[in-house]
Amino acid sequence: MFRKLLTLTTSLFMVTVLAACNLPSADSESTPTPDSVALTITAISAPNTDTPAPVILDTATPEFTATPEFTSTPSIPQVTVSVNTNCRTGPSTQYDIIGALLVGQVGTVVGKNTQTGYWIINTPGSTGTCWLFNGYATVTGNTANLQEYSIPPTPTPSSTPTATLTPTPSIPAPVNNPTITKNCAVVNPVPPQTFLYQGVLNWEDGSNNEDGFNIYRNGALLTSVPANTTSYNLPPFGPFPINLPVQYGVEAFNTTGKAAIKVVIMTCP
Repeated sequence: MFRKLLTLTTSLFMVTVLAACNLPSADSESTPTPDSVALTITAISAPNTDTPAPVILDTATPEFTATPEFTSTPSIPQVTVSVNTNCRTGPSTQYDIIGALLVGQVGTVVGKNTQTGYWIINTPGSTGTCWLFNGYATVTGNTANLQEYSIPPTPTPSSTPTATLTPTPSIPAPVNNPTITKNCAVVNPVPPQTFLYQGVLNWEDGSNNEDGFNIYRNGALLTSVPANTTSYNLPPFGPFPINLPVQYGVEAFNTTGKAAIKVVIMTCP
Protein backbone atom coordinates (compact mmCIF):
# COMPACT_ATOMS: atom_id res chain seq x y z
CA MET A 1 0.00 0.00 0.00
CA PHE A 2 2.77 2.34 0.90
CA ARG A 3 4.61 1.39 -2.28
CA LYS A 4 1.63 2.33 -4.50
CA LEU A 5 1.28 5.69 -2.79
CA LEU A 6 4.96 6.46 -3.32
CA THR A 7 4.78 5.58 -6.96
CA LEU A 8 1.75 7.82 -7.53
CA THR A 9 3.40 10.74 -5.72
CA THR A 10 6.57 10.40 -7.75
CA SER A 11 4.60 10.34 -11.00
CA LEU A 12 2.70 13.50 -10.15
CA PHE A 13 5.95 15.30 -9.30
CA MET A 14 7.53 14.39 -12.59
CA VAL A 15 4.49 15.57 -14.55
CA THR A 16 4.61 18.89 -12.72
CA VAL A 17 8.33 19.39 -13.46
CA LEU A 18 7.94 18.54 -17.12
CA ALA A 19 5.04 20.93 -17.53
CA ALA A 20 7.00 23.73 -15.92
CA CYS A 21 9.88 23.22 -18.32
CA ASN A 22 7.64 23.61 -21.38
CA LEU A 23 5.99 26.93 -20.36
CA PRO A 24 7.00 29.85 -22.71
CA SER A 25 8.83 32.81 -21.21
CA ALA A 26 7.68 36.48 -21.51
CA ASP A 27 10.64 37.40 -23.75
CA SER A 28 9.84 34.71 -26.25
CA GLU A 29 6.28 35.92 -26.65
CA SER A 30 7.14 39.59 -27.35
CA THR A 31 10.00 39.13 -29.85
CA PRO A 32 8.90 38.11 -33.36
CA THR A 33 11.00 35.64 -35.26
CA PRO A 34 13.07 36.80 -38.21
CA ASP A 35 11.08 34.57 -40.49
CA SER A 36 7.88 36.43 -39.55
CA VAL A 37 9.45 39.85 -40.35
CA ALA A 38 10.70 38.67 -43.70
CA LEU A 39 7.35 37.29 -44.61
CA THR A 40 5.61 40.55 -43.66
CA ILE A 41 7.99 42.74 -45.68
CA THR A 42 7.69 40.49 -48.65
CA ALA A 43 3.95 40.61 -48.52
CA ILE A 44 3.89 44.42 -48.38
CA SER A 45 6.50 45.19 -51.05
CA ALA A 46 5.51 42.62 -53.64
CA PRO A 47 3.74 44.26 -56.63
CA ASN A 48 0.20 43.39 -57.40
CA THR A 49 0.51 41.11 -60.39
CA ASP A 50 -3.26 41.07 -60.93
CA THR A 51 -3.39 44.68 -62.37
CA PRO A 52 -4.60 44.35 -66.02
CA ALA A 53 -2.26 45.64 -68.74
CA PRO A 54 -3.58 48.65 -70.71
CA VAL A 55 -5.35 47.76 -73.96
CA ILE A 56 -4.03 49.57 -77.08
CA LEU A 57 -6.87 50.35 -79.46
CA ASP A 58 -6.39 50.51 -83.21
CA THR A 59 -6.57 54.04 -84.64
CA ALA A 60 -8.12 54.33 -88.11
CA THR A 61 -5.76 55.75 -90.74
CA PRO A 62 -7.36 58.86 -92.34
CA GLU A 63 -8.29 58.39 -95.98
CA PHE A 64 -6.65 60.60 -98.63
CA THR A 65 -9.01 63.13 -100.16
CA ALA A 66 -8.05 64.24 -103.66
CA THR A 67 -7.82 67.97 -104.23
CA PRO A 68 -10.01 69.04 -107.20
CA GLU A 69 -8.05 70.30 -110.15
CA PHE A 70 -8.43 73.96 -111.04
CA THR A 71 -9.59 74.67 -114.58
CA SER A 72 -8.33 78.01 -115.70
CA THR A 73 -10.23 80.40 -117.92
CA PRO A 74 -8.18 82.12 -120.63
CA SER A 75 -7.29 85.60 -119.36
CA ILE A 76 -7.05 86.93 -122.93
CA PRO A 77 -10.21 86.36 -125.02
CA GLN A 78 -9.71 84.24 -128.13
CA VAL A 79 -11.83 83.78 -131.26
CA THR A 80 -12.37 81.10 -133.88
CA VAL A 81 -14.65 81.08 -136.94
CA SER A 82 -16.87 78.46 -138.58
CA VAL A 83 -16.40 80.06 -142.03
CA ASN A 84 -13.29 81.75 -143.42
CA THR A 85 -13.91 85.41 -142.60
CA ASN A 86 -12.28 88.59 -143.90
CA CYS A 87 -10.87 91.04 -141.37
CA ARG A 88 -11.34 94.72 -142.26
CA THR A 89 -10.46 98.22 -141.17
CA GLY A 90 -14.04 98.78 -139.99
CA PRO A 91 -17.41 97.11 -139.37
CA SER A 92 -18.81 96.64 -142.90
CA THR A 93 -17.89 95.66 -146.44
CA GLN A 94 -17.24 99.35 -147.17
CA TYR A 95 -13.95 99.03 -145.31
CA ASP A 96 -10.77 97.59 -146.77
CA ILE A 97 -9.83 93.96 -146.18
CA ILE A 98 -6.47 93.74 -144.43
CA GLY A 99 -6.48 90.10 -143.38
CA ALA A 100 -8.62 87.04 -142.77
CA LEU A 101 -9.24 84.54 -140.00
CA LEU A 102 -9.51 81.04 -141.44
CA VAL A 103 -11.26 77.97 -140.07
CA GLY A 104 -8.90 76.28 -137.59
CA GLN A 105 -7.01 79.46 -136.73
CA VAL A 106 -7.24 81.15 -133.30
CA GLY A 107 -7.24 84.93 -133.08
CA THR A 108 -6.61 87.18 -130.08
CA VAL A 109 -9.46 89.58 -129.22
CA VAL A 110 -8.31 93.02 -128.05
CA GLY A 111 -11.51 95.07 -128.33
CA LYS A 112 -15.14 95.25 -129.36
CA ASN A 113 -17.79 97.53 -130.81
CA THR A 114 -21.09 96.90 -129.04
CA GLN A 115 -23.12 98.85 -131.60
CA THR A 116 -22.15 96.64 -134.55
CA GLY A 117 -21.17 93.46 -132.70
CA TYR A 118 -17.79 93.38 -134.43
CA TRP A 119 -14.69 92.08 -132.61
CA ILE A 120 -11.34 93.85 -132.90
CA ILE A 121 -8.53 91.29 -133.12
CA ASN A 122 -4.81 91.19 -133.77
CA THR A 123 -4.46 90.95 -137.55
CA PRO A 124 -3.68 87.27 -138.35
CA GLY A 125 -0.20 86.87 -139.81
CA SER A 126 0.55 90.59 -139.58
CA THR A 127 0.82 93.53 -137.20
CA GLY A 128 -1.89 95.88 -135.97
CA THR A 129 -5.57 95.12 -135.50
CA CYS A 130 -8.61 94.53 -137.70
CA TRP A 131 -12.40 94.27 -137.38
CA LEU A 132 -13.90 90.76 -137.52
CA PHE A 133 -17.57 90.08 -138.40
CA ASN A 134 -19.26 88.28 -135.49
CA GLY A 135 -21.66 86.18 -137.57
CA TYR A 136 -19.30 83.19 -137.78
CA ALA A 137 -17.20 83.94 -134.70
CA THR A 138 -17.05 82.09 -131.37
CA VAL A 139 -15.28 83.97 -128.57
CA THR A 140 -13.96 82.35 -125.38
CA GLY A 141 -12.72 84.18 -122.29
CA ASN A 142 -13.85 87.26 -120.38
CA THR A 143 -14.89 90.05 -122.77
CA ALA A 144 -16.46 92.35 -120.18
CA ASN A 145 -13.35 94.49 -119.77
CA LEU A 146 -12.41 94.72 -123.44
CA GLN A 147 -11.78 98.19 -124.83
CA GLU A 148 -14.76 99.70 -126.64
CA TYR A 149 -13.66 100.84 -130.09
CA SER A 150 -15.29 103.69 -131.99
CA ILE A 151 -16.36 103.14 -135.59
CA PRO A 152 -13.69 104.63 -137.88
CA PRO A 153 -14.61 106.93 -140.78
CA THR A 154 -15.56 105.23 -144.02
CA PRO A 155 -12.48 105.10 -146.25
CA THR A 156 -12.32 107.30 -149.34
CA PRO A 157 -12.15 105.22 -152.55
CA SER A 158 -8.68 105.17 -154.02
CA SER A 159 -7.54 104.44 -157.52
CA THR A 160 -4.65 102.44 -156.09
CA PRO A 161 -5.76 98.86 -155.56
CA THR A 162 -5.38 97.55 -152.04
CA ALA A 163 -3.61 94.26 -151.59
CA THR A 164 -6.01 91.69 -150.19
CA LEU A 165 -5.54 88.29 -148.68
CA THR A 166 -7.46 85.68 -150.61
CA PRO A 167 -8.82 83.13 -148.17
CA THR A 168 -9.02 79.43 -148.91
CA PRO A 169 -12.23 78.78 -150.91
CA SER A 170 -15.11 77.54 -148.78
CA ILE A 171 -18.83 76.96 -149.12
CA PRO A 172 -20.79 80.19 -148.61
CA ALA A 173 -22.93 80.63 -145.53
CA PRO A 174 -26.72 80.30 -145.84
CA VAL A 175 -28.84 83.41 -146.34
CA ASN A 176 -30.74 84.88 -143.40
CA ASN A 177 -34.38 85.90 -142.85
CA PRO A 178 -36.05 85.12 -146.18
CA THR A 179 -39.41 86.95 -146.52
CA ILE A 180 -41.99 87.60 -149.23
CA THR A 181 -43.76 90.87 -149.93
CA LYS A 182 -46.73 89.22 -151.58
CA ASN A 183 -49.07 90.55 -154.25
CA CYS A 184 -52.08 88.29 -154.58
CA ALA A 185 -54.05 89.01 -157.76
CA VAL A 186 -57.67 87.87 -157.57
CA VAL A 187 -58.64 85.71 -160.53
CA ASN A 188 -62.06 84.56 -159.38
CA PRO A 189 -63.66 86.70 -156.65
CA VAL A 190 -66.65 84.38 -156.30
CA PRO A 191 -66.18 81.47 -153.91
CA PRO A 192 -64.25 79.36 -154.23
CA GLN A 193 -61.84 82.26 -154.81
CA THR A 194 -58.64 81.79 -156.81
CA PHE A 195 -55.48 83.89 -156.92
CA LEU A 196 -52.31 84.45 -158.91
CA TYR A 197 -49.35 84.23 -156.52
CA GLN A 198 -46.72 86.92 -157.09
CA GLY A 199 -44.59 89.37 -155.10
CA VAL A 200 -40.98 90.05 -154.07
CA LEU A 201 -38.73 87.49 -152.36
CA ASN A 202 -36.20 89.15 -150.00
CA TRP A 203 -33.26 87.81 -147.97
CA GLU A 204 -30.07 88.83 -146.17
CA ASP A 205 -26.70 87.88 -147.64
CA GLY A 206 -24.95 85.75 -145.03
CA SER A 207 -21.50 85.57 -146.65
CA ASN A 208 -19.13 87.41 -148.95
CA ASN A 209 -17.82 84.53 -151.04
CA GLU A 210 -20.88 83.37 -152.99
CA ASP A 211 -20.99 83.26 -156.79
CA GLY A 212 -24.77 83.67 -156.79
CA PHE A 213 -28.10 82.45 -155.42
CA ASN A 214 -30.48 79.73 -156.63
CA ILE A 215 -34.23 80.42 -156.27
CA TYR A 216 -36.54 77.44 -155.71
CA ARG A 217 -40.32 77.10 -155.86
CA ASN A 218 -41.92 74.07 -154.25
CA GLY A 219 -38.51 72.34 -154.30
CA ALA A 220 -37.82 72.88 -158.02
CA LEU A 221 -35.16 75.30 -159.32
CA LEU A 222 -36.88 78.43 -160.61
CA THR A 223 -33.90 80.63 -161.53
CA SER A 224 -30.47 81.90 -160.39
CA VAL A 225 -29.39 85.45 -159.57
CA PRO A 226 -25.89 87.01 -159.23
CA ALA A 227 -23.79 87.35 -156.07
CA ASN A 228 -24.65 90.12 -153.60
CA THR A 229 -28.30 90.08 -154.71
CA THR A 230 -30.82 90.30 -151.86
CA SER A 231 -34.22 90.25 -153.64
CA TYR A 232 -36.07 88.65 -156.55
CA ASN A 233 -39.37 89.59 -158.23
CA LEU A 234 -41.57 86.50 -158.22
CA PRO A 235 -43.42 85.94 -161.52
CA PRO A 236 -47.18 85.23 -161.36
CA PHE A 237 -47.94 81.66 -160.36
CA GLY A 238 -51.37 80.07 -160.41
CA PRO A 239 -54.24 80.58 -160.19
CA PHE A 240 -54.66 78.67 -156.96
CA PRO A 241 -57.46 78.32 -154.40
CA ILE A 242 -57.44 80.58 -151.37
CA ASN A 243 -54.78 79.81 -148.69
CA LEU A 244 -52.94 77.22 -150.78
CA PRO A 245 -49.31 77.27 -149.49
CA VAL A 246 -46.48 77.78 -151.98
CA GLN A 247 -42.88 77.34 -150.81
CA TYR A 248 -39.96 79.47 -152.03
CA GLY A 249 -36.30 78.87 -151.15
CA VAL A 250 -32.95 80.68 -151.51
CA GLU A 251 -29.59 78.90 -151.79
CA ALA A 252 -26.14 80.54 -151.87
CA PHE A 253 -23.52 78.79 -154.00
CA ASN A 254 -19.96 79.05 -155.34
CA THR A 255 -17.45 76.76 -157.03
CA THR A 256 -16.78 74.98 -153.74
CA GLY A 257 -20.38 74.00 -153.05
CA LYS A 258 -23.85 75.07 -151.96
CA ALA A 259 -25.18 76.38 -148.67
CA ALA A 260 -28.34 75.13 -147.00
CA ILE A 261 -31.59 76.29 -148.61
CA LYS A 262 -33.61 78.72 -146.50
CA VAL A 263 -37.36 78.60 -147.25
CA VAL A 264 -40.43 80.77 -146.75
CA ILE A 265 -44.12 79.91 -147.28
CA MET A 266 -46.54 82.13 -149.19
CA THR A 267 -50.36 81.96 -149.13
CA CYS A 268 -53.05 84.15 -150.64
CA PRO A 269 -54.71 86.33 -149.80
